[in-house]
Amino acid sequence: MPEKIIPSQDLICQVQYRNLYSNSSDFITVPLNSAEKIGSCNLTGLWDSTEYSVAIRCISAVSIFWSEWSRGKRASTEEKAPSEKVDLWRVIESSHPAGSRSVHLMWKPLSSFPPSGRILGYKIQYFPENNAALKMTNISTDKKTILLLNKEAYIISVTAYNSAGNSPEAVLRIPSTDEKSSQVIETVRTFTTSEEVVVEWVAFEPEVTEYVVEWYEELETDPFGRSWQYVSNSTNWKTNKKNFKPFVCYNISVYPLYGNKVAAPYSIQTYVQQKSMYFKQIMS
Repeated sequence: MPEKIIPSQDLICQVQYRNLYSNSSDFITVPLNSAEKIGSCNLTGLWDSTEYSVAIRCISAVSIFWSEWSRGKRASTEEKAPSEKVDLWRVIESSHPAGSRSVHLMWKPLSSFPPSGRILGYKIQYFPENNAALKMTNISTDKKTILLLNKEAYIISVTAYNSAGNSPEAVLRIPSTDEKSSQVIETVRTFTTSEEVVVEWVAFEPEVTEYVVEWYEELETDPFGRSWQYVSNSTNWKTNKKNFKPFVCYNISVYPLYGNKVAAPYSIQTYVQQKSMYFKQIMS
């Protein structure tokens, strides 16, 4: 209640609220019970897990001047479980003499906006494709992990979680060591524009609608040093040239996807320097 307003006067209050991601504000006008000095309203359409600032000013029925805005009050809305699955990828190392192999898993949360909440960690589950009863579960606060698997085919899933629940599962299948995948992609070519690197490919099977483009420096030995991006309903991919270093050779691979199965890649090597690009095919 503004100090200079007579309590017996009829009052109208204006509620100003804004989330701290935005410079714009929304307003609601509500009546105030002058005798009880109480007013209330419900704010709707707010973002999840977002801090808001709220302030109020009043005007009497006999005045043309609003009071000053009250001091702002801050509060946060509740979290909701992550609504989107993580962007999951893998690098499979060669089999060890004992028949086991290291699978490097890496993932990145998709940047949903507004955010549903703060990610607390990730749950990794994996099991042999033919024996789901042997499911194993790991918890990680990092965005990568290494699994030591035997020669069997495995199903791997990763979910992000916060205080409100889990995201949908991101699932990939790791093939057995003796599986052979046919070549789905006929050719890949790369070129540059003034601002972008472009990768285009032709597939033998047009019904394939999803791919992964993977790229990394030729001298990069850390599997976690690779970059990747999913591509849907397209046979070309573009990225800013700033994502590539000039005069450095890059390995670029295009992987066709069949649901959670990853087919054999088609790989090339590429140099990006100014407006020209040199590439050579790597025989698979």
